[in-house]
Amino acid sequence: MGIRFRKSISFGKFFRLNLSKSGVSLGVGPPGLNVNIGPRGVRQTVGLPGTGVYYQESHQWPKSTEVTPAVTSQEASNAELGWKIIGIALAVIVLVVYFGSGSSTTASKHPITTPAPSPTPVMVPPPKPDRPLNRDEIRELQTLLKKKGFNAGTPDGVMGPKTRAAAQAFSRTQQIKDTTGEPTLRVLEVARGH
Repeated sequence: MGIRFRKSISFGKFFRLNLSKSGVSLGVGPPGLNVNIGPRGVRQTVGLPGTGVYYQESHQWPKSTEVTPAVTSQEASNAELGWKIIGIALAVIVLVVYFGSGSSTTASKHPITTPAPSPTPVMVPPPKPDRPLNRDEIRELQTLLKKKGFNAGTPDGVMGPKTRAAAQAFSRTQQIKDTTGEPTLRVLEVARGH
């Protein structure tokens, strides 16, 4: 008994490349319907997958018997060489089809992404300069402080000691840094916002 070797490589659902001691063959078709093309000929198999029931038909490649032995060996070697070339060509076609379709699925799984555009910077208006309050603004501040529970006196628009003390107490609760000691526009704006 000699050493036997057989290896079958699948390329998708419908293609198989068969390697054996006798040569390379290509199997084409889904399970249950197979056409195998190799150096010995073409073998067609029809069956019910998983049952073991199948019908098989083989067709040998024609051999020429009416030639001299020298020509026969030459033709046989040419035919063998031809089948090797056909087998290699079929194997290359199967590989190209298999790996060509695999690269397109890989590309669809990992699409090329373009970087998102950088966000447009938001224009923040420059801070308003802080300034002392005019009479109408003092009256408004007195009213707002009284609503917030700070005793700023009567809303008369005059910066008296009660208004000043109430504005400073409000500034401390809101953590407004006051360098002048007098209520400014910043204090009024915070009072409007709360």
